[in-house]
Parts: sequence; structure tokens; C-alpha cells
Amino acid sequence: MKIKRMISKYRRALLIALAYYVLLLGLVVYLTSSETYRERGPYLTPLIPSNDQYVEVTLILSVFAPISALIGGLVGGYLLAPAFLFVHKKILGSKLFYGIQERPQPQTFKKIMRGYYPALLAVNINTIILFSAPWILDLILNREFAESGGSVYSTIYVPGFLVLLMFTVGLGTLVFSPTWFLTDAGVVYSNEERVAGTDQPVEGRTVGGRFTDFLRGYAGIGVVFSYLQFLSVYISEQVIPPNPIDVIIFLVIFLGLPIFLLIGVIPSLILLDMTKAHRIRFVRNFAEKMGITDFVKFSLEKIDR
Repeated sequence: MKIKRMISKYRRALLIALAYYVLLLGLVVYLTSSETYRERGPYLTPLIPSNDQYVEVTLILSVFAPISALIGGLVGGYLLAPAFLFVHKKILGSKLFYGIQERPQPQTFKKIMRGYYPALLAVNINTIILFSAPWILDLILNREFAESGGSVYSTIYVPGFLVLLMFTVGLGTLVFSPTWFLTDAGVVYSNEERVAGTDQPVEGRTVGGRFTDFLRGYAGIGVVFSYLQFLSVYISEQVIPPNPIDVIIFLVIFLGLPIFLLIGVIPSLILLDMTKAHRIRFVRNFAEKMGITDFVKFSLEKIDR
């Protein structure tokens, strides 16, 4: 019965992930068997046990990125959620009231979009590494591939970007997961005491939500600069003015990358969700040590004027 409920809860997310993996598998089968792509050249990176660059890319997007996201989510949540709460209460939380809000547990999994902003952050981190520390590419790329001819964009930046995803997806999740831990645990605060005697409105929100807003803003703005930087490199390397169709294809693939990553890490988000009960206990135990023990309820009431 428990397994049946679990399948029912995650059915939609699992079907989306399954369709994604089938699409990737079909694409790599086509590429590795097509006459057009029979000469595939050297492998991409020595970090993956494969001598086929298409298989390597598929493994990055379907296996290594999700594993990285899961590890980042667990490590970041258990290590940084207490730190985030400590900073909020001891440094930012002067004259704030803290409590625990209990919410009913949903019967369906509706947190797929949690992976979107970590994916944006991963793209941003990748770009920073590629253009500020290019020596890292010597460590992760097959030298023969990097010297196989073609533009720097096609033999260095794009391959390096894809290989780095194995690590930076985990970093992106590591940064965001503490906010998920705090939000799931229902740690909330109100500024009612702080604004007493002023004309400022009373607010009540989750501790995790405050950090989430800041991190989303950074990831969203940062990824815009990442796209512009990659686009400028792509256009500057064209011997002749780039074909508009090629530019559009580039933009569709590159702009869609966060969505591909989001779908690819769905299994990791499901596994994280399955640890929710333990994560809630962990955060609430730490909150209790900080004096956050009261269960509270926020309400918005209409008054007559």
C-alpha cells in the first residue's frame, strides 16, 4: 500500500523524467549509428569511462548531473540549513518573532520547479569558471579533443561547459537546498514586534523564503550575463556573418539548457522529497536549540472600516 501511494504521488514527475531519458537514449542511439556521425573523433573527457563523446554527454545529463544534484542537496541542506537559520536569527533577526508553522503534507509531488534556479546558478558558475579560470579545462578535457580542430567555441567552451555540469549542478543545488530544508520544516518569522509604533506593515514569512528570493535574484541576473557572454563568443568566432538560423538554433539549445537540467534532476528532487520527514526533524531540533519552539498560525482577516 505504501509503495502504491508513493507511485501515485510521484507518477507525473516520473513520467516526465522517463520521457526525457527515453529521448536522450534515442538521440544517442541515432548519433552513434548514423552514417553522418560515424566519424566521431576523440572522446570528450577522461573523467567518464567512455570513448564516445555522444555517450559521454548523455551520461552527464542523465546520470552524473542528477547524482551531483542529490549529493549537493543533501550536503548543502544538512550543513548549511543550520547556518542559514543562525544567521537569520542572530544577525538579521533583531526584534523578530520566530515559530514553527505546521502544514498538511501534500498527496502529490509539485516541487519539480525547485530545480530550475539551481540549474540557472550552475550555468552562471560554469561561465565564470570558463572565462576566469581556463586552466581548469586542461584538467577536465581530453587534450586530443581540444586540439582536434575547429573553433575555440566548439572544441573548448561548449565541451568544457558540459563537463563542468557534473560538478556545478551539485553546487547550485547545494546553495539552494538549505532554503528548502527551512521551508519544509515550517520555520517562520514575523516582524510585528519590530514595526510596533511605526507605520510599517506587519509581515510574516518563512525564513527559507527570504534567502530564496535573494538567491533567485542572483541566479536570474547572473545567467543573463552568461548567455550574453557565450553569444558574443559564438558570434565573434564566425568567419562570415553568422546564419540567423544557426543563431536561433544556438539560442534555443542554450536557453533551453536549464529546462533540460531541471528535467534531468527530477529523480534527485524525488529522492530529496522522500527524506522530508527526517529533514524536518533535523531542522526543528536545531531550531529548538535556538529557542524556536512555538507552533504558530498566520491569518489574514478582513476588518470593517
